Order: sequence, then C-alpha cells, then structure tokens
Amino acid sequence: MDNLVICAGMEHTGSTSLWYTLRDNKIVHTGHFKQSKYLQAYEKKDNTIRAIFNQKRKMPFQPNRMNADVGEWTQDELDDFFDEEFSIDRYIEYYKRVIDKTGFPMAGDFSEYNAELSEDILYQLAIKLNNAFNVKVILLFRDPIIRWWHLSHCAAKKREEWFFKQDLQDNCFYAEIYRKWRIHFPNTHVAITEDLFAGHTDELSDFLGYPIKNVHRCAFVPYKGKDLPHYPELRCQWRSNARPLQYKEITPELYKHAEEAFEWVYEDCHAEGIYPKYSLNSWYM
Repeated sequence: MDNLVICAGMEHTGSTSLWYTLRDNKIVHTGHFKQSKYLQAYEKKDNTIRAIFNQKRKMPFQPNRMNADVGEWTQDELDDFFDEEFSIDRYIEYYKRVIDKTGFPMAGDFSEYNAELSEDILYQLAIKLNNAFNVKVILLFRDPIIRWWHLSHCAAKKREEWFFKQDLQDNCFYAEIYRKWRIHFPNTHVAITEDLFAGHTDELSDFLGYPIKNVHRCAFVPYKGKDLPHYPELRCQWRSNARPLQYKEITPELYKHAEEAFEWVYEDCHAEGIYPKYSLNSWYM
C-alpha cells in the first residue's frame, strides 16, 4: 500500500525545515507545493479558497526548489487536481501520482491548516484515506510561549499589547489536536521542535521507517531571541508580509503573564507525553 505523510502543523514550529529534511533525505515528496491547501479547500469551499486555487493552476509550470523532481505531468492530470469540485478522491489520486512520478517512498501534505481541520472532516478523510494509504501523521509542536511571542511579531505592530489582549489559548491546543488526530489516524507521531532540530531524529526515523541522516537548519533552534537567523530558504521563519520581523526579547513581565496563561497547556501536554525529551528546555514543568 502507498504511504502518505500528513504534517498537521503547526505554523511557526519549523515545518518548512522539516519539509526540507524529509525531502533532502529522499523520504517524502509533497508534489508541486509544500502546502497544497487542498483539505482546507475541501472543508471551506469558499470563494477565497477558489481564488487561491485559480492562482495555483499556473504555478506547477514554474520550476523552483520547491517542486524540483516532481516528474512529468499532463495538463489533464493537473486540471483534475485543481478542479473546483474538491473531493477526497481527487486528493487521493493526486498523492498517488506524486509517488508514481517522483519515485519517493512517501507522498506528503504539509499544509499548516491541517491542524485546524474539524472532527467531521477528519472522520470523512479517515474512511477513505486509511483504505487508500498507509497514513502517517506528524504533529510538530514548539514551546507554546516562545511560539506565541513569535506570532505576536507577525500579527501586530504593538506586539506587547497584542500579546496581553489576545486569547493565549488560541491555536495552542497541542494535546487536543493530538487526541483529535489520533482517534482517526492511530499512526500519529508528535515531534518536538526543540529536540528534532537539535539532531534527535531517531524517534521520527523509526516512525517513518527510513533513516534521517541530515537535519535541515531551523531558525528557531537554538533559540536566539532578537538575533533570529535570516536563512534565505526559510523566509517564512523570519518574515511577515514580505518584511523582516522586528524581533524583540520577551520581557520578564510578559513571560510571567504567559506562564500563568499557559499553565494548563503545559499540564495537558505533559499528561500526553508532549514535551522535549532531550533539550534543556522541558517546557517549564
């Protein structure tokens, strides 16, 4: 049976570095895009997503580092995938073609929105995907406080005000996301940003069944605060709206506030075994 890897998030955790890692080690190929956003389109079916897909129709014919070695595709094959009648069957057919055309042992979908898919959609997916593929789900999680601080730089000019006023629980339900995916896809693995990009790859290698010999660099590990590295192939890790992030150090006051707000997040994660196993940062428990 063909293998499909679904990376179900999350944004600003180093998923692009993970994408490069699995691609460079010739394990997973995602086809024409790192993020196809197909399941988002299938779930939402709104005009915004249709507009995105209309733009993507032309993109596969522009070779770049993201779609190298994708193989030869006919116009009909591409039109079938990018048709606005979104369906799980089309999703399955596309990723089976990715395996056939690239020769990689696994196809993959690294769309960040996958973390937000509803229980209903996951139920629909499980019925068909588990019959078509050996599905392996990777959840990539990063220290919630540091990740939220990073998000505050992307979302607002007055980051401290945003950091305090926003519901800090948004998008940080790590354990809940893990349980949601595990119910429908039992073969689900949690990778921790701080461990993985420090070179601790054995668990992920065992999960995938292929050795990870080299780990791609990640701007988030080790954590360098305001000296966030500007790696050219990882612009998503240090840019927002086409501009470099004006990164600042988190103050002790903000950090204390965040620790209190995130206490339940840490407790929930530790109950599920979701925390760094190797790095000095144990996520504060």
